[in-house]
Amino acid sequence: MKQRIFMYSVVLMLALSGCGKSEGATKNEETIESVTEATTETITEAITETTTETTTEASNQATTEAYSSDSGDDAHVIKLELMETDNPYISELMNESGIYIDSLGNEAQYHYQIPQFNANFESAMSLNKRITDDLYNIIAMEYEAMNKGTSLLNFNITYDVVEYDKIVAIIATVPYPGDTKLYFAYTYDFENNKEITNAELLAMNNMSEQEFVERACKMGEKYFMDQASIMGITDEEELNRYMESAKEKTTINLPMYYDENKVLNVYVPFPSAAGASYYYHLCRF
Repeated sequence: MKQRIFMYSVVLMLALSGCGKSEGATKNEETIESVTEATTETITEAITETTTETTTEASNQATTEAYSSDSGDDAHVIKLELMETDNPYISELMNESGIYIDSLGNEAQYHYQIPQFNANFESAMSLNKRITDDLYNIIAMEYEAMNKGTSLLNFNITYDVVEYDKIVAIIATVPYPGDTKLYFAYTYDFENNKEITNAELLAMNNMSEQEFVERACKMGEKYFMDQASIMGITDEEELNRYMESAKEKTTINLPMYYDENKVLNVYVPFPSAAGASYYYHLCRF
């Protein structure tokens, strides 16, 4: 196997060993969807260390860029060109799918999207650049793999759009092997032509950062204690050790957005007694 696949195999074995859907859990009344995705810390670090400098400076103006590590005619190339969508609030810098067969004969379909907010204000352009920076490097790694003939780690980078009045959120999902997913959430206010930060989302929900963190941690702790009880884990030191990783990751920087009913949705890390150190649940506040 090529070096890239070997390295990620080691990373995934360490990060994802034993991970999967949680079963037998007592449903938290505030949890609307048990996503239970494996922790993304190790994956994120691996991406940061191995990504080549392939970031584009694509703005909210129509542009075409390309990425290729191979000058051959058959090179897989990333093409960035601003395109309209059916949603007047959203455009796309990339929406490409295809079939890829690696050097081992594995065949898979891929689909990669880079959304943008359809506005020309400086605030929107700055937010669009952040979206591009977040997603482009990950996609570039997969195109690098295609040009080398190695296996893909990520087959789909897609997004959903949620609207409340003229407040529009983009939620991008980046799945990896072992049910691991990265989430990115971006919110733009088209009425006032500005990005809405997480702090502002919490303020709209009449919550301070401290109140949010405390509440999210309690939700995770309750869920975990139900799980631990089922598994027969009673040692206080062991329980605290399991909960510490999730608590450290429970900050204001979690992916969050308002849904169409003006309910705050947040991907919260919940402690896990098996597999990864924590899993994500999509919760409402």
